[in-house]
Amino acid sequence: MLGGVVAVVIAAVVVVIIISSSGAGTLKALTPSKLSNQAADGAGYSPKAAVADVKSLLDGIPQSGNTLGKPNAPVTITEFGDLVCSTCDAFALSSEPQLIQQEVRTGKVKLVFRADDTASGTANQSEWQATQVAASSAGLQDKEWYYVLLIYDEQPITIGGQDAELVPYVSTSYLQNRAEQVPGLNLTKWQANLGNSTLIKQAQTDLSAAKVEAPRGTPTIIVTGASGQSQTYDSTGKLSAVPTIAQLKQLIAQVS
Repeated sequence: MLGGVVAVVIAAVVVVIIISSSGAGTLKALTPSKLSNQAADGAGYSPKAAVADVKSLLDGIPQSGNTLGKPNAPVTITEFGDLVCSTCDAFALSSEPQLIQQEVRTGKVKLVFRADDTASGTANQSEWQATQVAASSAGLQDKEWYYVLLIYDEQPITIGGQDAELVPYVSTSYLQNRAEQVPGLNLTKWQANLGNSTLIKQAQTDLSAAKVEAPRGTPTIIVTGASGQSQTYDSTGKLSAVPTIAQLKQLIAQVS
């Protein structure tokens, strides 16, 4: 997550919203009641509740690798995210579930998750690659979006009184714990692919792409339509740090 920038970029049939916030963790207050129940250190929102919420949201929606939704969905939304980014967390706990329920589940949109390195650079840089590969390894079993949303659902707000982004809290056991919560995930296969060279290369490829497509922070949301139409969204630069479902639907309409 990078500070204080909201911008819009457009190229070909792609509308890009680049979203970031000033100050690590400051957007927690913008998310709905679920997050307000999440106490310091993430203890207030139980893993059991997180698993139930994510399972309810995703069950029955096709997944393939890093893609959630029907392969022939006419609109693709690509999210560049850092899995310790509090702004990404705010998006994942607010408008993204509405997007999944209303647009992905109905076959209008498919979601693609790609790796970026922003908030990790503050204290968890050494685990950035391992974290992204852990998600991708779940994707080999078509469960990456379960893993990604569980990471965000249980992301701590503070650790030992400090903003969580300033603390090196990501570890092998942390990543393993999230994997253990993914419904139906074969842990042996998941563990065996944590050193998978293809997945490591993909994380680095995503990072290189992010420098061009998502230069100002995470999450970056790219909406691509099949119709060939494109428009610049909110050219006045007044877009909120985390898009509402109404703003996302505007983008979908603009590229459809």
